Parts: sequence; C-alpha cells; structure tokens
Amino acid sequence: MTRSRKGSLLLALAFALGSPSDGLAQEDERVGEPDFPAEARILVDGAFQRCEGIAFNGEGDLYVAGNAALWKVEPTGDVTKIADMYSNLGLAPIGERDILMADFGPTNRFNLGPNSDGIVWRVTPEGDTTRVVDGGIGDPNFVMVLADGSFLVTDDATDEILWVGEEGQPRLFTDAVGHPNGIALSSDGSTLYVAQIFESLRPMVTSGKVWTVPIEDGDVAGLPELLVDLGDDAANDGLALDEHGRVYVAANGFGQIWRVDPVSAETVLIAEDMPGAASIAFGQGAFDHEAIYVTSTRTGRVWEVGVGAKGAALHH
Repeated sequence: MTRSRKGSLLLALAFALGSPSDGLAQEDERVGEPDFPAEARILVDGAFQRCEGIAFNGEGDLYVAGNAALWKVEPTGDVTKIADMYSNLGLAPIGERDILMADFGPTNRFNLGPNSDGIVWRVTPEGDTTRVVDGGIGDPNFVMVLADGSFLVTDDATDEILWVGEEGQPRLFTDAVGHPNGIALSSDGSTLYVAQIFESLRPMVTSGKVWTVPIEDGDVAGLPELLVDLGDDAANDGLALDEHGRVYVAANGFGQIWRVDPVSAETVLIAEDMPGAASIAFGQGAFDHEAIYVTSTRTGRVWEVGVGAKGAALHH
C-alpha cells in the first residue's frame, strides 16, 4: 500500500522521462486535492453511543442511523430523532425524500444464531415508517438502490447479497463473497464492489478484502476478483465511489479511510484516527460536496473529511 505522491514529484518524473505534457496532465488531475491523510473534522459528538448508516436523501438532507434510531443531522451538527428502530444499520436514499434503513430486527445471528426476522424500513422525513422487507433475511446491513427502484441489501452474518423488488421478497443475488458489508456499483453498471468484513464468525476473524464482481444486464456475470487487501484487522465496513470511479473504504478496525483506484491500483490513506469508521456518504445539499461524511460504531461520532472530489451519482 502506498500513499499518494505529490503532484510536483509526478511532474519532475515526467520531465525526466522526456514527457512533460503527460506530467502536466497528471498534475492537473490533482489540482484541489488535499494533502493526505487529511484532517477528519468532528461534525457530531456526544449525541450517540454508536452510529453506522449514513445517507443524504433526494433533498440533500443528511440522515444517520444511531442509538437504534434514524436521525436528521444539520450542517451545524445538531441532530433530531426521526424514528426508533431495533438497531442502526445501513441507509440509502430512495425516491425524492425518503430513506431506506436496514435493521437486524428483534434478533441477530451474532448473539442468538440464525434467524429470518431482519427488516428494511422506508422512512419519510416526517418519521412515517413502512416495512418494505419484513422477514426473509437474517441481518441486513448495507443497502444500495438500483436504477429501477429495486435494491440490493447485504447480510454480513452470512455470505448473501439479496435483491429486493416491488413485492418486497428478498431473493439471492450472489453469495460469491464471504460476509459482505458495504457495496457500490460502478457508473456503467459493470462492476459491483464488495467489502468483506469477516473471514469467519466463529471464531470471529475480520477481513481487509474488497472484491469486484462482474455484472452484465443486471446480473452477476462471473467470479469475484480481489481489488485490494488492507489487512485482516481492517474489518472493512462501508464503501463509496467518487466522480472518478475511485473506491473509498472504511477500515473499521484500523479507524481509517482508504481510497483505491480500480484502474491504476493506487491505494491512498485518506484519513486516520477515526475509531470504528463505519459508513461513508459524499456531501449533498448545504454540506460540502467535496467531502465525505463518516460514522463511527465505536464513538458515535460523525466526521467530515475533505477529499477534493464529488461523489458518484446515486440512484434513488
């Protein structure tokens, strides 16, 4: 793993090789990019014991899952409770205003063994809740909405990524990656990125792997390939993509955010000293559009980290 090089070094190398125009092009790509690792500014502190899911809705408002509830977060860091839940897992925007929220439900495999009482809620900004998935899944974690309004949801206690359509009945999408947590889809729809959080549950061994799964016509089209391995203790959690197609990985166990370029394989430490870094969302609305917002399962904090790039477009 390497940290990002300075643009001046790239330019000097290009001239040394006799290709100054190429060096200038690489320099231009880094204009406005902060020095990494960048400072993680605390936006919310003291409101939650732990929080995990984070998403901006279609109106650009920020929502966080914390203390077994859904909350709205203001740019000032003030929070307002929207609805109570059983747990506080992944969030995703859906429609013009609403949020999908993953919830383990009354039981979970980690404490009580196999179950099928997981829930995915649809929540309005006013706090109205609908169970769009009520059973048929054990412990839903990360949620990602697709272009047609269906969505994928991971169960990191198993090997399952499930697809859910209008009828609300989960069906298996793929079980090719063990213990999947965060997922993200490339802008052309050809690659699903999957963060693996565990190697096994009993004994519990965490993972640092991120995989690519080929997609064709909306379905899995081949075997997964390893994109990066940050080390077993990374306990990879949430993923997000920027406008350049680069993958941001929350290494929960390390308290770090890493960025991986799928084309060049460059791996950059974006931020550190963030215990329990969990889920990632790029700023929208009144928030900084060239920053990521990160939750913490250990401290309950929400951080803001400037990254010098906007997020990839999300489907609602």
